[in-house]
Amino acid sequence: IRPFITDMLYGGQPPHQPSQSASATPFGPVAWAVSGVEMALLDLAGKALGTPVYNLLGGKYRDRLLVYLDRSAPADLADLGAWRALAQEARDRGFTDIKFDIDYAATDQPNDGWNRTLTLPQINRIVERLSAVRDAVGPDMEISVDGHMQYDVPSAIRLAQALAPLNLKWLEDPTPVTNPDACVAIREKSPIPIALGEVFVAEQFRLFIDRGACDIIHPDILFSGGLHETRKIAEYAEMHYLPMAMHNNSCALGIIACAHVAAASPNFTGLEYHFHDAPWIGQVADREGLPLFADGHVVLSDAPGLGLTLNEAICRQHLAPGEEYF
Repeated sequence: IRPFITDMLYGGQPPHQPSQSASATPFGPVAWAVSGVEMALLDLAGKALGTPVYNLLGGKYRDRLLVYLDRSAPADLADLGAWRALAQEARDRGFTDIKFDIDYAATDQPNDGWNRTLTLPQINRIVERLSAVRDAVGPDMEISVDGHMQYDVPSAIRLAQALAPLNLKWLEDPTPVTNPDACVAIREKSPIPIALGEVFVAEQFRLFIDRGACDIIHPDILFSGGLHETRKIAEYAEMHYLPMAMHNNSCALGIIACAHVAAASPNFTGLEYHFHDAPWIGQVADREGLPLFADGHVVLSDAPGLGLTLNEAICRQHLAPGEEYF
């Protein structure tokens, strides 16, 4: 990958070349590397020009970006109080939008272990546990659920119909996303909006949007080929009147980069964050005194580039064994 990236950048004009090359080589580690390089180049370009990255993406529609907090699932799945506590804690910290991982929600129930079929006891336990969450936070807090591509088509439909009374924001990746026809079949019968696409690049989104396979697109800037590619994806979805939520499983640097794309995308509806229980992950970026979150939102400033610098001391404290600091 390193020779490819070096050849791509040498003598080029940042920041556009990396994302263009991602379209030609869109999958796997190359796209991931391209995304990281483009992020760095946009930060450099913004700082050189004295303007925030969102202006390099077309300008901002907003500077407060709604965060949805991924709560996964409690350690004791049978403890309804633990489900309620995860939701209430998020609400008490100012978040109004949360997500739970339902593929973990009923692993204490027996099943075949080889097929993708949900048993009725599994469905009942998932509904019971998500109902406890809804009861804990009331009708006005947004709740989404993630299936992590685990189910077959009939199980996904059956589960969506069982969860319908909870008024969920979306059901994410209920089935593997390698077959658009399967996703279409689920979407046509699901009373809950279907979100997908965290591992997609632009061409894959085009296919699934054109086929009517989703209600909400869910790109990740690290997998899509970068910020420009994700902005392009958002524009295509906007032409089809589809909202964009943003998948994110990275540190403060990643969420701020996502926030610049979100700011420049009119159809943005939520940005994911996982690590609220590990504060140091949010502290790896220094934003000149700005906190990472304020009332469940990322707030962007008019600082140039991404508007942050890495906190070297925090980064060094948490290096993986054997890793060196750049």
